[in-house]
Amino acid sequence: MLLLAALLLFQTPQASSAPAAPQEAASRPRPMPLPPVKKPAGQAAWSSTTEEAAATPANKAWLKKGHAVTLTGEVVDLSCYLQLGKKGEAHKACGAKCVANGEPAGLLTKGGKVYMLMAEQHHPRRDGQVSLAAEMASQMGQTITVSGMLVKNGGIPTIYMEAPAK
Repeated sequence: MLLLAALLLFQTPQASSAPAAPQEAASRPRPMPLPPVKKPAGQAAWSSTTEEAAATPANKAWLKKGHAVTLTGEVVDLSCYLQLGKKGEAHKACGAKCVANGEPAGLLTKGGKVYMLMAEQHHPRRDGQVSLAAEMASQMGQTITVSGMLVKNGGIPTIYMEAPAK
């Protein structure tokens, strides 16, 4: 440990020999950010668009409430599950139709906990570029494992997960 500290203390910065970038490169428009690459399970984090959307200190503090999780459970249509207790194979067709038409999807764990599932990427979600609807509708009633950022605000535990482009 001391050797590492001594090396860092006595290390001198090297001058960069790379030429400076031309000024015109700085004035080019920036390309639109792409949705993040899928991360391995347990490696979830807020996307750059969500970080950018956290414009105020209060927004940034709100994001800090979230943490990465990986959970396994049955995909349910929250509207029918919360209203009528519908789930499983018997509700697969109805649940898939509800989620495909805009009702929120959820994850029901073996322990009976229910989590709302939301697309994590803020700007693409807001602009209708990404959605979990088709993916969750096709897996309705099945047991899946999801990774994402868990937030519990207002009593609603929600997993924000990377969503595919529409």
